[in-house]
Amino acid sequence: MFENYYLQKGKEASAMLRAQTVMKYTSKMGDYYYNVGVQDLTAGLDFIQDIEKDNPVFFLSSNLLSSETNELLFKDHVILERNGLKVGIFGVTREIQLDMVGVKTSDYVETAKRKIAQLRPQVDILVMLLNATQRHYQPQLNNFSNVDYIFTSLEDGKTRPEIEQPIGKPFEYRLGIQGKNIGRCDISIADKNKPVRDVSSQMMMAEIFSQRLSKLQEKDPKKKIEDIYKNSPNVLATVERLRKGIESANSVLKNTPNRSSFTFVPLSGSVPSEKSILKEVDKVLETCKELDDKGSKITS
Repeated sequence: MFENYYLQKGKEASAMLRAQTVMKYTSKMGDYYYNVGVQDLTAGLDFIQDIEKDNPVFFLSSNLLSSETNELLFKDHVILERNGLKVGIFGVTREIQLDMVGVKTSDYVETAKRKIAQLRPQVDILVMLLNATQRHYQPQLNNFSNVDYIFTSLEDGKTRPEIEQPIGKPFEYRLGIQGKNIGRCDISIADKNKPVRDVSSQMMMAEIFSQRLSKLQEKDPKKKIEDIYKNSPNVLATVERLRKGIESANSVLKNTPNRSSFTFVPLSGSVPSEKSILKEVDKVLETCKELDDKGSKITS
């Protein structure tokens, strides 16, 4: 919810308003399960608990505890039922601010191992939401081997969907921290007893290669592509390579009963917006600018 671990002097009010706005409108996307991480606690525990009360969001955390009562501060997991499948979701964070009042963490690796042992027998698909950088969690991946999906936050880099995820290991997706894309994961299960294969690269190959063929065909839509480029052997070789690539990708897709795919949806100007929401967000951004101007005068 926040850009940094701590509030910047003079920009406290605008940062909290932005965070409230983000949660208000992302909750309209549907059932929104949110792993509480270090940059969600920037304004303190009371702030995030108020957001949870005021918005239809579902905060999760299996290892954020009250430092006074030692009890969990948020729901520690959820089990969803979708088309006959049970999907378990839990979240952990590696660290919080050293001076955080009222909150402490249990070890995220040990907590994750306990939650995996608890939830694995109950669900068909197990998802871990992890707030940590790759440098910290990568050496621990063997401890998470019984998870099906790991979605991480706090890491700058993003997953490259064109690189196929290994079969037999958790599918690991890094979403980045800038909020310029929405990560979308689609899962289709035909046989619960067979492994799931990541087909993101094959889907991208089929789509991109088909687009390139269509572009070549645009030169003369009425002619066969072989006739258009009969005097261009290099282009014809490219056409053959594209067709073989599409055939190979489609063969994998056809023969994969359990498939998973991941893609990023860029939040660019071409994405259709909810006009009423956009109008309200623009107003909030204007207010944030005014608050920052006031804050800079007070601190200067």
